[in-house]
Formats: sequence, C-alpha cells, structure tokens
Amino acid sequence: MNSKCAWWLAPVAGLAAAAFTPVVLRAPKPAMNLPRDVRDLHEALEDCLESRLDGWELVDFATRLVNEKFTRYSVWHLWENSGLAFKNSRGFSEQYNLGLARVLSGLGYDVQAVHARHVHFDPERPGTESWRNGHTWLRVSYRGETLDVCASRAGHRAGKVSFMPLSDPRPVHFWTGGLIRLGLAGPVTYEVWKSWLSGRPVPRWVFRGFHDRG
Repeated sequence: MNSKCAWWLAPVAGLAAAAFTPVVLRAPKPAMNLPRDVRDLHEALEDCLESRLDGWELVDFATRLVNEKFTRYSVWHLWENSGLAFKNSRGFSEQYNLGLARVLSGLGYDVQAVHARHVHFDPERPGTESWRNGHTWLRVSYRGETLDVCASRAGHRAGKVSFMPLSDPRPVHFWTGGLIRLGLAGPVTYEVWKSWLSGRPVPRWVFRGFHDRG
C-alpha cells in the first residue's frame, strides 16, 4: 500500500469507527428465551438428538426450536455470529438460519445455505402487507430429496416456506456474511443515529419483535 492510499484510509477508518461505536453501545440488551431449556447451539443439538425423531420430522423439530429461541429480529447486532445470535435470541436470516444449519449438519443432514438479494415474502396474516428484501435460507437434502428450510416463521416446514426468490439464489460462502454486513452497516448506522437524535424508535426493519410482522 502506498503512502497516499494510507494517508486517506486512516482518517476514513477513524470516522467509520467513531460513527459505529455508539451504534454498538446503544444496541438493545438480549431478551433471551429458553425453549425446552435450550441456551446455545450445543444444547439445541442435544435436544434434537433426544427427541428420537428422524427424517423431515427432525428437520421440522429443529426449525421450530430455532424459531422459538429467537425473540428479536435484528440487523442492529451485525457483529454477532450465528452461535452468539442464537444464545442471545436475536438476529436476522443469516444469523438464525446459519445457526439452524449448524444444528442440522450436526444431525447428519446435507445442508447448503443460500442467499438471494431479492425475495418476496407472503403476508403472514390477512390485512398485512407482503414485502421483499434479501434473505438467507437453507436447502437440506435427505434421501435424494432437497427442500427449502427456514426458521423465520413458526409455520414453516421443510419444503413449505412463505417466500419466493425473485433473484437467483447463490450458495453462501465464508465471505457472504461479511458482504451482507458491509451492505447493512451504513444504513443501520444512519438509522440508529437518526433515532438517537430525534428521540424516535428505529425502523422495524432494523429491530422488532421476532414474531411481530404486523
């Protein structure tokens, strides 16, 4: 890296850190839930093994468990990985579904996480609007059959999800989460600062109850 590049990168990095630090400090504390006394992904795996289910029934059991564990939908806590997000009961699709992927992989399933930049979600109940945004979910294979799996809604079952990708789903790689977070960091920082200065709540796309989609 030449000296000119280093000269402008340092202040830019400093400004970014100064802007994002209050976002971290003002982030809501965990509102943890302990379904079946499950605290972390290790205990989730043990709980699934103790269920004595198998096949797609076991996939659905694990999916419901992850859905019940989360109490907050959040793109505010971007620094948390899937394990910490699961423990703290908060996160967005990349966090909760990768947590589910770790459980299902531990149970012996062939799991591929995928991400689409544009996904259309059906209304959860009459009178509410549909919406579209980026989304990460799983494609799980069992005995030659591959089905979509997602823990975003309580009613989801393997192969029965309430969304449709509008752009090509692409496999999730180790760098995918970083790119997603980089894309979200700027808008989230802006909304948190805006909320702080105005005294108004952050938008629902930033932080809300996990099961609240009204």
